[in-house]
Amino acid sequence: VIIEKINYYLYKTWVFDNRCIIALTNNIHWHITGDEIPTTKKSCIVISNHISWLDILFIGCVYKGKIPTTKFFMKHSLIYIPFAGLACYALGMPFLRRYPKAKLLKNPKLRNKDIETTKQACSRLIKYPATLINFVEGSRFTKEKAKKTNSPYNYLLPPKAASLGVALGEIGNKVDKIFNTTFYYPDCSKKPFIDMMFGRIKDVYVNVQILPHSEAMDGNCIEDKQFKHDFTMYVRDLWEEKDALLTKLHDEYKSK
Repeated sequence: VIIEKINYYLYKTWVFDNRCIIALTNNIHWHITGDEIPTTKKSCIVISNHISWLDILFIGCVYKGKIPTTKFFMKHSLIYIPFAGLACYALGMPFLRRYPKAKLLKNPKLRNKDIETTKQACSRLIKYPATLINFVEGSRFTKEKAKKTNSPYNYLLPPKAASLGVALGEIGNKVDKIFNTTFYYPDCSKKPFIDMMFGRIKDVYVNVQILPHSEAMDGNCIEDKQFKHDFTMYVRDLWEEKDALLTKLHDEYKSK
């Protein structure tokens, strides 16, 4: 309990510092649309598209003080980044290994490692209120990655619904809100984080949608094949809507 309280105050300090740095270095015009974000002290889940490391900082800016401490699903390799990796581990961030398909085919049991990590992260959310952040694409969007994955979307990678499905299957009925977040940075180059450091970000578009609880969220994504299929289709529908929104924003900004 003491560790979680320390984590909470560290998180609040981290978010405040980030907001100050961003405000001092960039004159950002925030375009926030969609549902109003209610204040809650109960556990939540936030799903989002993934453009840059900047997304992590901007989630703190958008949801400032309205949701509990954020926990991110992170690639296991990031644990080796000096200072940052250890800090994220101490804050209880779940690290996923994301094994290549070839390796999983040789050793299917490796899938269970990420599943167990997800379950452990979810069990902590029940004991200690927090917000689990899931970048459903599993990687930052680039045109190269979109081509490599044969993405059917204009501005998104195909969603990897497994970790989200496991999380909702474990605690879907116990979380207060599920937020579907869409980010768009029209002024940025291929490296928005660098643009932020040099004060080059002028506009940030954010859409927040509170997802209603659905039967498509209740089930066992590991053992129930029909549920896994239904949930995958549910997430794909969300992704089609998200891509349509991003396409609209992109076209509107280009026409200015």
